[in-house]
Amino acid sequence: MGAPVAQDRERMAHAVTRQGIARGARAAAVALSLALACALAAPAAAATLPAGSAFSRTQVTLSETSGGAQSRFTFIAGTVAEVDEIDLTFPGGFDLGAAKADAVMLEGLNRVPVTMTHTIDGQMVRLAFDPPVAAGATLRVQVHEVKLPSQGGTHALQVAYRAAGMPGTVPPLGFKTETVTTAQIVSRWLDTQDWVRAWNSVDALKLFTKPQIVALAIPLLFTGWLTSIALVGLAFPLAIAGGLALAFARMAKIPPVRWIAGLYINVIRGTPLFLQIYIAFVGLPIAGIRAPLFLTGVIVLALNSSAYLAEIFRAGIQSIHRGQFEAASSLGMTYWQAMRHVVVPQTVKRVLPTMTSEFILLFKDTALLSAVGIFELMLYSNSIATDTGNLTPFVVAAVYYLIVTIPLINWVGKLEAKLAQAEGGAAPPSVKKRAGLFWRPASAGPVAEFEASAEVHESR
Repeated sequence: MGAPVAQDRERMAHAVTRQGIARGARAAAVALSLALACALAAPAAAATLPAGSAFSRTQVTLSETSGGAQSRFTFIAGTVAEVDEIDLTFPGGFDLGAAKADAVMLEGLNRVPVTMTHTIDGQMVRLAFDPPVAAGATLRVQVHEVKLPSQGGTHALQVAYRAAGMPGTVPPLGFKTETVTTAQIVSRWLDTQDWVRAWNSVDALKLFTKPQIVALAIPLLFTGWLTSIALVGLAFPLAIAGGLALAFARMAKIPPVRWIAGLYINVIRGTPLFLQIYIAFVGLPIAGIRAPLFLTGVIVLALNSSAYLAEIFRAGIQSIHRGQFEAASSLGMTYWQAMRHVVVPQTVKRVLPTMTSEFILLFKDTALLSAVGIFELMLYSNSIATDTGNLTPFVVAAVYYLIVTIPLINWVGKLEAKLAQAEGGAAPPSVKKRAGLFWRPASAGPVAEFEASAEVHESR
């Protein structure tokens, strides 16, 4: 009797299991049906391409980044799918009122035209291609005459497209613009003036003194002018110290010291400064000696000028009458005390005009450093001239040089007259010839023996 009961229980358990499996299958079927229904119910327009999937590479460049200027935006992308339409959305503040667009396909150095139409709606430029741009092409889109905002900053160009009938987007393409400067405002104002147009109608005036470029060059070259002044301002004091030491070494009683000083002076004075600059800036780095460009420039100028100042100082010291040494010796002074308190003070007065001339020469020689990449006055002007294709920046640079040199030249003339009067006890003879803008009557100069010894400097 126990066996039939056990069989009945086993049959009941199998029946319950079959019923549970059937219910689970029905539930899974219902869930699958609902999922399919939801998928079919979703609108087809909701399908989009992943960001940037229609393009393999994208970039945007500007022809002009100065605020307030008209610029040309160039969008270049490699197509992966057929592109039907591109939307370029510019940030707020960019004026598209006069903008126009074109597009070509780039095949090596060739430009293949594409058939397209463009419309501008607010900040968006839409380009529609018919037929679509084929996959595997390099597409270049240019939007011309976009006026940039006056305030510079970092911006982003938004790019959307429709490829193979499906919409997509490109990650924002960043670019930078610069805040408009006062010089640029003045230059653009000059563009509108009738007298400027008349001035520029003469080729020679336009080539050398174009007003718009003058307005741009003055503030830009000012930085280079300050650099040139800094170079000579640091190099000349070092040259004075070096030149004085070389002068004493040249007059030393120890032959090896005198020979070494003479060799240095003759080598420096006998070779071009340009050659010395190249040795320092090209040769030393090859030898493993590296220093900042500005510091190297200061050292080269100082070493070069010290050789010329050494001869100036030596000539000035030897122009002092020997009786000055004897008088100092009779007062119990040693040789170096006589030099310090008697000879050198008189020498400085006599060599000051020639030292000033050497300063002027050294200031002009800073232009040679432009050849090795130091951004002084000449390199700034050359950079602007290269960008503009005009020689006006060189004329502006010449004016900057003259701002320093002309006052110093006039001051030297007056100083020579005063020294001549102090040495001779009477005013120098006047020269009856009118002085011009860039010329002054020659003075009688300092004492005769120093004038003769200073001729070696004038031959530089």
